[in-house]
Amino acid sequence: MSKTVLMGSDNHNGWKLEELLAQVKQEVSQKINKVINDPSPQAQLVVKNNLSIIEHLGAAEALQRSSYIVLDALKPNEGPGGKPRIGG
Repeated sequence: MSKTVLMGSDNHNGWKLEELLAQVKQEVSQKINKVINDPSPQAQLVVKNNLSIIEHLGAAEALQRSSYIVLDALKPNEGPGGKPRIGG
């Protein structure tokens, strides 16, 4: 059984997706800083991969924020315990 991590009607104390993505980006960045000065090919590949991961997480964060713009135009957010703005 997996634990829900995102905020929603069944998990009022969860993460907002855009906040979770920002936190993961920050932690991946910290990992990069630990190996950035290692000139080995393996370390440089890890740095390159982690930079790509940060880029993809940033794109996902932007998509989530654009969804909020659409939803906010419908009506104000009532929070995780409120009535959903779309989907019933």
